[in-house]
Amino acid sequence: MRAKAYFFLLALVLTLAFGLGSSPVRAADYPTKPMTLINPYPPGGFLDIPGRAFAVAAEKMLGKPVVVANKPGAAGMSGTVAGAQAPPDGYTVMMGCTTITCAVEWELVNGRKPLATRHDFIPIGAYILSPTLISVPTNSPWKTLDDLVKDCKAKPNHYAFSSGGLYGMSHVPAEILMRATGIKARHVPHKGGAPALAAVVGGHVDFTTQFCPSTIPLYRGGKLRVLAVQSDRRLKSIPEVPTVKELGVDAEYNAWIGLLVPKDTPMPVVKKLREVLESAAKDKRFVDTIETAGEVVHYMNHEELTRYWENETVQIAKIWAQQPKESAAK
Repeated sequence: MRAKAYFFLLALVLTLAFGLGSSPVRAADYPTKPMTLINPYPPGGFLDIPGRAFAVAAEKMLGKPVVVANKPGAAGMSGTVAGAQAPPDGYTVMMGCTTITCAVEWELVNGRKPLATRHDFIPIGAYILSPTLISVPTNSPWKTLDDLVKDCKAKPNHYAFSSGGLYGMSHVPAEILMRATGIKARHVPHKGGAPALAAVVGGHVDFTTQFCPSTIPLYRGGKLRVLAVQSDRRLKSIPEVPTVKELGVDAEYNAWIGLLVPKDTPMPVVKKLREVLESAAKDKRFVDTIETAGEVVHYMNHEELTRYWENETVQIAKIWAQQPKESAAK
């Protein structure tokens, strides 16, 4: 009997010890120290302004510093892997975006196992849907999207478009445009969005599909012409540019930007971060900072983001399956 009592007490002590040691952080206590926000791109890149804007908003709401850590490399996958492998304690938050889908599906179509996928994360939510702009050189004879389509149809594979890299985020909208219109053009991948835009400005390619923050300053400076926004609504920053939808072309494309945490992060912490993101997306200063850069604030909760991400994965997988099995431009 004494032996049974001894082992019962021992088991109880061990259970309490391990239970206390691994007890999840309570939302009321979180955070108690600075947080890290991983940006998988370099400073000044695609996620720079969205990331820093959230860091400022989160610091104000949580009362603790939020440090942005840039971890670029491998088309965004270096930072993504770092985010997936971070301790699941809520003190490392990952900036996620469509680049994860592009990179993961690129690995799969080439017969390789991705180092990290969406299943390695818990979604907090998204706060930006970023459409791309169809742009041409200022001296291009194409004044409208219809001009581009007509000439490309008349001369298949005669004209060329640039992207920020094979299997990259700015490659996707060009493929969507070509499938929607039935045109064929030669792909000239570059190592990033900036050189892809430079190729258009210099007249080395005929068109490109790039994101707003990098394209709009060139457009306003008279360095290129924007034919259409690949969205269903015009942008506040350039309201004179029509959308593909109103032009009758089913070629909408919106890359998402949001927040993720490693799987197994305690749910009280996850819920707290979701509340912070939802509040930030309603904050006027936060919205103005984002939209001044040419982005579109569009909040999606974790369930909406999950559905959007799943649909995006199916779409991009189909596109990549029809592409040549080559290495992506880094």
